[in-house]
Amino acid sequence: MVGEIVFPVGRLDLEGALSASLELEQLPPADLYTIDFAQLNWVEPFGMLYFARQLRAFGNRRKPARCRAINHERHGYAAYMGFFQAFGLSFGNSSGQAPATDRYIPLTEVLIRNLHIEAGQSSVDVREVIEGRARQMAAVLARSEGGHVHQTLSYSLRELLRNVVEHANADHLWYCAQYWPNKAQVELAIVDHGCGILSTLSRNPHLNIRTDEEALRLALLPGVSGVAFKGARPRRTDEWANSGYGLFMTSELCARGGSFMICSGSTAVLRKGNRERVLLTLPPKNVVLG
Repeated sequence: MVGEIVFPVGRLDLEGALSASLELEQLPPADLYTIDFAQLNWVEPFGMLYFARQLRAFGNRRKPARCRAINHERHGYAAYMGFFQAFGLSFGNSSGQAPATDRYIPLTEVLIRNLHIEAGQSSVDVREVIEGRARQMAAVLARSEGGHVHQTLSYSLRELLRNVVEHANADHLWYCAQYWPNKAQVELAIVDHGCGILSTLSRNPHLNIRTDEEALRLALLPGVSGVAFKGARPRRTDEWANSGYGLFMTSELCARGGSFMICSGSTAVLRKGNRERVLLTLPPKNVVLG
């Protein structure tokens, strides 16, 4: 066994975070893993959320080995957004500590049980609490708190969050957003630690799914659901009665105006316009992201 392994982190954008996570998982056994942020030169919402999740999981899997971070003190933006605290380092802001604005939402952890508590205290359906979160996210994406784009994004994001709360068997979720005016770009990332899309869709007996990639491609089709299918128990018929359209609508909106990526299990699907790429996130045996 190696005494110490130093792991340098360079760029935490979408592909940088996926690549770093794969390399991290392939490290040999050691007594001490040192995560070196000296070369870190760019961070984005998905990169921070995803890599923080991987670092937490890595530390738990490699116990009793120790993990530590070095050269992180100069990364003020990542610290302000709550990245370092998100994987357990006592540095920078904690989850949601920085105030959200119309330009960014810091790394924010939401305990599912707290959504239900908030709903109970306000005497409203928990889905109304979810809708409030969705409207906040949509305002950053749409650069507006009103209009058709904001309304459409609010609806589709509400459905994504509902999937987590109602079907993913997750205890909590994370989200983060950032608008860069100089590039006229905006990014929103949502991560949950539930059972995964393959498991959720496999509840539908009419679907024959074998891999994470097949599950992701099905999830992006309109009306595909693991809970609403012929022969399933009838569900409510009010304004909340829709299933299988949140991912479809969000992916269509984002891919047409920019890009959209969905990860689950060992696979990610990235869509830009009419183009699509399949990326490996982790070896198939490690299902870490729903």
